Amino acid sequence: MNIPGRPPGAPPPAEPFVPDLSEGAEAGVYLALLELIDEGLIITGDEFILDANSAACRLLGRDYRQIAGRSLSALFPTEEAFLDVRARLLIQGERRSLITVALPEGSTRELQVLCAPRLRPGLHALILSPAGTHPQRLGQRSVDTTAQHFASHIEADQLRSLMPGVRMIEGTAWQSGLDAFETGLRSALDNGNLALHFQPLVEARSGRLCAGEALLRWQHPELGLLPFGRFKGALRDPQLIARLGDWVLNTACRYARLWPTGPAGQQPVRLTVNVATEQLLHGDFAECVRLVLEDSNLAPERLELDLDEKILETDSPSLLQTMKMLSAMGVRLAIDDFGRGMSSIRRLKRYPLKTIKLDPDLVRGVGHDEECEAVVEAIAGMAATLGLEVFARGVETRAQQDFLCALDCHLQQGPLFGPPLSAQAFARGLRAATQ
Repeated sequence: MNIPGRPPGAPPPAEPFVPDLSEGAEAGVYLALLELIDEGLIITGDEFILDANSAACRLLGRDYRQIAGRSLSALFPTEEAFLDVRARLLIQGERRSLITVALPEGSTRELQVLCAPRLRPGLHALILSPAGTHPQRLGQRSVDTTAQHFASHIEADQLRSLMPGVRMIEGTAWQSGLDAFETGLRSALDNGNLALHFQPLVEARSGRLCAGEALLRWQHPELGLLPFGRFKGALRDPQLIARLGDWVLNTACRYARLWPTGPAGQQPVRLTVNVATEQLLHGDFAECVRLVLEDSNLAPERLELDLDEKILETDSPSLLQTMKMLSAMGVRLAIDDFGRGMSSIRRLKRYPLKTIKLDPDLVRGVGHDEECEAVVEAIAGMAATLGLEVFARGVETRAQQDFLCALDCHLQQGPLFGPPLSAQAFARGLRAATQ
């Protein structure tokens, strides 16, 4: 069974781009301010562009939708040119350079670039200006100083993710904005304005789809369909977090029960649901899961619960008992985003875990960051010794796929295998693949 809805070898299907500035808390504020100047600003990951101001769009000869969410390599005339610029600016840390970008009509343009690399892992800022000019100052502040100020704020306000549509005002106005957003989430939960999309998890060697990860979406009345990263910063009430998590679990299990099971002898497609620590500690979670499975008539073996890596640092007898009860039912337990923190590795065997899932930031570093590659290799070796499966999230390139497969990490997920699909589209793809 191949990836739902995708012919073998076809590029990932396009999805309407929704900017997600949760990667850098105040990025939206700085982009708004920098609309007032002539220099272009691009906020980019290692491979994909997160956002750009209007001046950057003009310099690159493209509109916003042709830049934000697209591959960074698409701005360059050749793959070799992209790899050279990425190595010099994003990896080696070169601050100023001349680059040649490709324009849509086939010509090229030379630009000066000032780079503020690694504002946080995998997040960079590029300030662009026409070649021959000197982007030395923005008003009375040098570009270097602005870049540093930008970086320091991203690191500090990452703790309180900037919410779209909320004015960045200090004090009570900021608190009121978060309160309003949280109230909107409560209303969305009560009024049916939430939805689920599903991200394919693929066996990379055969292309067989192994699981679908449920991803929460909010159909905001003004801002449109928002991914979870756009509003997770407004979730501060543990009870609301638990309610949302329970809604996701119930809804996802009902969808998964209708998925085709595939040919005889082949493992049915599993459902993956992310579970917040607040859910695990809220009431009798194991009994809640049992009732949900019973109500949806979904076999426990088809459900995998992804747990935050931080639980490895938690000494809670009740938490351990909950996890043992879930495992005894047949539910699979996985540690999500493994490698992000300094977890106690020895505790991996304390809990009844089946799987660890690599932090996407580590996976995206494969191919151009030796440290990331070394960490991934070490985790894969450790997992094999402990009898744990390793899933890779955030796979973007064939080179990353091949590197991971060489480590026997064949279960992979990410842009290379397609974007998250609506529940209906995911089910249609599964039915088509099993006919």
